[in-house]
Amino acid sequence: MKNKLLLSFYVIIIVFTPCFVHAQVISAKEFYSTDSVSATYLGIDFTLTRLINDVASNPTVIVTQQFDGINFLIVKEHKKYDIQKAYQCTNWIVDLKSVEARNLKADPDSLMSSNDADLERLTVSDIDRLVANFDFGNHKGYGILLIVEGLDKKKQMATIWFTLINMDAKKVLTTERVYGKLGSGFGFRNYWASAIKNAIGNVESKNYRQWQAAANR
Repeated sequence: MKNKLLLSFYVIIIVFTPCFVHAQVISAKEFYSTDSVSATYLGIDFTLTRLINDVASNPTVIVTQQFDGINFLIVKEHKKYDIQKAYQCTNWIVDLKSVEARNLKADPDSLMSSNDADLERLTVSDIDRLVANFDFGNHKGYGILLIVEGLDKKKQMATIWFTLINMDAKKVLTTERVYGKLGSGFGFRNYWASAIKNAIGNVESKNYRQWQAAANR
């Protein structure tokens, strides 16, 4: 509970080199051309998530406890779930306040699904709408947000939209659905965190280079 309260009221800042505020062109090309730009990691948004083929889980408990728990775990063990490394970003600020507030408003009745197609139901337009309505607070420049689409227990797979954002304009710069395979883990939080870890590994080994190449064409 103490850790949860700390996350709720404070911005967690992880900066591995000095971060200077300066005028910059905010574009995918600029971001993928250098590792010296600053970015704000905004956490994992579960407001569009469907938990598929999992009749045993309690959706209310998931919304009120587990979503927050997953976000806290990813930040606490950031070397294990190294989103910063996957995005090759040197200057990194973490602020989970907006996703914490949003995730608590997720509808438990809409969370559960038995439809296999819900693992891949979202489009880029859905991501655009979510970003346009996201509260970035006082943050400017680049934001990185993970949007979980589906968690399929039968297929042992998660789908997550890794999204680079121009927070000044509330516009998506790059976004793509990335698949994460379930590994091992005890309890709902660790179980699905293993799939997120796998997806982060996919971004680091493959997707980032593809985004970088597309942005520099």
